[in-house]
Amino acid sequence: MLTTLLVIVCLILILTVTWVISYFDLKRRRRDFVREKFGRMPKIREWNDTVRNYYDVVNDGTGIDSVTWNDLSLNDVFQRINSCDCSAGEEILYWRLRRNRMSADERTMFEQQVQAWTEDADGRGKIEELLCDIGKSASSYYIPAYMDGIEAYVLGNQWVYRTLQILLAASVVAMPFLPVDMLVFPFMAVCALNLGIYFWINMKHDLELSLIGTAVSLLGNAKQIARLKNVSGFFPELDEALRELRGVIRGDRILRIKREGSGTGDAMGTLLDYVMGITLVQITTYNKVMKRLIDHADAYMTVYRCIGEVDAAICTASFRQTLPWYCAPEYTDEKKMEMTEVYHPLIQDPVANDLALEKSCLITGSNASGKSTFIKAVAVNSVLGQALNTCMARRFVMPEADVITSMAVKDDLMAGESYFIREIRYLKRILDSLSDDRVTICAIDEILRGTNTGERIRASRAILEYLRDKNCIALVATHDKELTELLKGDYLNFHFSEEIGEDDIVFSYKIMDGPATSQNAVKLLEFAGFPEEIIRAAENNKS
Repeated sequence: MLTTLLVIVCLILILTVTWVISYFDLKRRRRDFVREKFGRMPKIREWNDTVRNYYDVVNDGTGIDSVTWNDLSLNDVFQRINSCDCSAGEEILYWRLRRNRMSADERTMFEQQVQAWTEDADGRGKIEELLCDIGKSASSYYIPAYMDGIEAYVLGNQWVYRTLQILLAASVVAMPFLPVDMLVFPFMAVCALNLGIYFWINMKHDLELSLIGTAVSLLGNAKQIARLKNVSGFFPELDEALRELRGVIRGDRILRIKREGSGTGDAMGTLLDYVMGITLVQITTYNKVMKRLIDHADAYMTVYRCIGEVDAAICTASFRQTLPWYCAPEYTDEKKMEMTEVYHPLIQDPVANDLALEKSCLITGSNASGKSTFIKAVAVNSVLGQALNTCMARRFVMPEADVITSMAVKDDLMAGESYFIREIRYLKRILDSLSDDRVTICAIDEILRGTNTGERIRASRAILEYLRDKNCIALVATHDKELTELLKGDYLNFHFSEEIGEDDIVFSYKIMDGPATSQNAVKLLEFAGFPEEIIRAAENNKS
């Protein structure tokens, strides 16, 4: 008996020492990680569509629509920015980009946060370690949807689990009164029954049990974050919400055991998971916590948003450090835009451009000269300016505006829509979005290219004249030089050009005043090695 007891004690000591060593090693590696990653380009990972879950829950129908998001490759822009440490931060960052607006007070507060955590490396590091502890488990991204319908996730038959806990306690109490050969039989039978029920519940409700552990553990870390420098000053609502959730936080240690054991593979965590299974403490604690969360769901989502905002602000601070230059946008009540040395964040070694617009503009130019990239750069900067108070420019002046595009149009064979039908749908949605209350910045690439030249010119002119008279700044890239003449005086004209040599075409990617005068399609065919007879025929047709 004594030998068995010593073996058990030694095993517990070994597991405890192993856990302590692994815990402090994890803390050290985490500290090094958060120190080294700030101000560095984040690694591009496979797109995780669950980052949109918070946005899907709170979306009110305004902001960046899906067509514009895809046209501007904002998944890639998000990945370029995203160095968030926890799922809440990624979801808030995504929501900020899709929401695409801040009030003047929100901008001031956000900028103060970004500046504070840029300058205070020690404070930022402490916050990031706690954010990393919250982490990015697969289930954590579903917390907003989980909280939105939390009443549906309460486990039934609570009396059964209580009864089994009583039987477990009774089997322990009965041990001294049983014969030696029957000493552990009732106890082992109840343990086996409880474990079987626990594993069955885990298989049936694995997502819910994982989510509640993750959701509640977030509160424990949020409580520590709220005590740190600057946080309570920026988020006074965080302390108030955490006070409402004190009863929920008490269940943190028990509910997070499953998350830690299964998430890290830690031996002590796994052992504790089995202990919780035998006692069914996780199941009964789950229902207690659920009832408290139902009563304080709004307070929980306040905490979730605040933690995400802290992470997104630190992420923005890091993003800025990776840029060659940036500025905060300046806002004007006039329908105009001015930008100095603006560039696109996804282009390495970008060519910067200046532009001043007091009305809409047409941008012409030969193939591959940079006109489409430029209007995307203007649109993306308009989004990032309003979402993160950050523009890739020396100076960027704009009105508070909605941003909408029609650029990467494709056939939809499944819906039976041709390119042209889909394009006019995209353009119609731009017209429907216009408002007298808020300026619309719209970017249109190759307007109505899905139809013949004559109809394209007439229809494009009509649409652009309609936009001219609305509360809208349109940037329209086109090959149709006729439009530059037909809309002269109504639209400003700019162009991109190139220098054609004997063996190559060199693009400057600099925007210039006036409409384009050059064409390069035939030269590009020639440089690509097309047969000589095709080149001659193309030259003759051109003339």
